[in-house]
Amino acid sequence: MGRELKRVPLDFKWPENKPWEGYLNPHYAKSHNCPACGGSGATTASQRLGDLVSLLMLSGTDALRGACHPYLSEAPLYSTQGKTCGADMAELTAGLAGRAPSFMGHDACDKWSATKKIIAAAGMPEEWGTCQECNGDGTIWDSPEAEQAAEDWTRTHPPAGDGYQIWETVSEGSPISPVFATPEELAQHMAGTRWGADKGSSVETWLKFINGPGWALSMVMDSNGIRTGADAAF
Repeated sequence: MGRELKRVPLDFKWPENKPWEGYLNPHYAKSHNCPACGGSGATTASQRLGDLVSLLMLSGTDALRGACHPYLSEAPLYSTQGKTCGADMAELTAGLAGRAPSFMGHDACDKWSATKKIIAAAGMPEEWGTCQECNGDGTIWDSPEAEQAAEDWTRTHPPAGDGYQIWETVSEGSPISPVFATPEELAQHMAGTRWGADKGSSVETWLKFINGPGWALSMVMDSNGIRTGADAAF
């Protein structure tokens, strides 16, 4: 998910912030979310376990930070509500995750690892918690033919050309700038938009991005704080 430079024809016309038609699989119109699981692919029990594991992993992160998260101060946790666990909780969640949390805390991968270990410890099969109506896909198709057509579909990219344009890849992919003839013009434009001015990305930064990697994350949070992907790329 980020920003990407595309070389398109100078007369390329496609609305900004509208996903490119070649990136949208039309066959998904013949599918809908599984009514049994709401499209999650998991049973209610599995989703409840996920909620509880999230709080458990948060407890481990809090133990290292020495502060209780508001969630754990407000939740009805009986004897531990509002309390911060000791190092033994951090050891437990690190063991479940298979690694210590980053400076941002335990992430979704850690939660997934912890959940799998809890299911295995309970003696349940790996497929425990999988929605039986959709076999965990979260999607119900109108017909097997429609599902196969969706699988066989391939993306088509916008036409290539001499122009310069910035696209976002947070959605399926859409342009977020007009087409310009030179990198300098595009950099000047991007620095003056909400993608640049509001985020603090200068003309020089955008020019390096356009002439350099041509792709970056939308936002990066690291030891230097929160920065745009374009800034963090250098």
